[in-house]
Amino acid sequence: MIVHAIHNKCQKMKTKTIRILVPAIFLAMLLFVSSTLSAKAAPAALPANFVLISGGEFTMGSPVDEAKRVKNETQHQVRLSSFYMSKYEVTVAEFRRFVVASGYKTDGDWRCVVIGQVRPKRENNHPVLNVSWNDAVAYCKWLSTKTGKRFRLPTEAEWEYACRAGSSTPFNTGENLTNNQANYGLNREKTVAVNSFAPNAWGLYNMHGNAWEWCSDWFSETYYDECKAEGTIINPAGPASGSQRVHRGGGWDYDAENCRSAYRSSRVPDDRDIDYGFRLVFVP
Repeated sequence: MIVHAIHNKCQKMKTKTIRILVPAIFLAMLLFVSSTLSAKAAPAALPANFVLISGGEFTMGSPVDEAKRVKNETQHQVRLSSFYMSKYEVTVAEFRRFVVASGYKTDGDWRCVVIGQVRPKRENNHPVLNVSWNDAVAYCKWLSTKTGKRFRLPTEAEWEYACRAGSSTPFNTGENLTNNQANYGLNREKTVAVNSFAPNAWGLYNMHGNAWEWCSDWFSETYYDECKAEGTIINPAGPASGSQRVHRGGGWDYDAENCRSAYRSSRVPDDRDIDYGFRLVFVP
């Protein structure tokens, strides 16, 4: 009788233990499968032609002895979080899809380089030109709504960090820039396809020359001096206000000195020209 009672008690304890363990085991398996599937699905969520730019700290601006240096390039320390940047500048074909789908009225005639002459179809994979900062931001908003993903222009700090790709020289190619490395100085008298030349060390094409690229920041001649006075700046987004927006990288019709990694330029937000383009940052 006693043995039988002990046996029954043990059976009840085992049953109770199983009832407790089964849900716990099931939950653990569910969490494992879910995390595995999420990990496998993550790369698929990344839009095509975007690369991860791992965050880090770098010296922004140029040293005082850099050739053709400009006063507004005061060196200062910047620390950035990771972000995703497009390998390429936005193309004529991509921008055309936006205009056709949205009916957006641009600030200039993006179809032309020379007034009245529409760019031929063979240039569909060239960077779109004659786009203002307003046009570039409108494109970002449209693409974000269309895809359910968030796209924006890079900050000036993100742009320079990505352009340098770990380098500290005037160009990400070294001390000099040649015609075999970039499209600048009217050497080809027009743009080239966005996948032309070798990419920089982080997989980005045409960060020097081809088309000026709009950034999100307002421009200020003294902003770098203000940053230096504060020490290391984390994820700077530029001045709080201004009258002109930053654009970087130089264009197909500009000299090498204007294509330097540290070179800064700006225009009013509705300005457009035959060498103004842009590229995107993707926000997961």
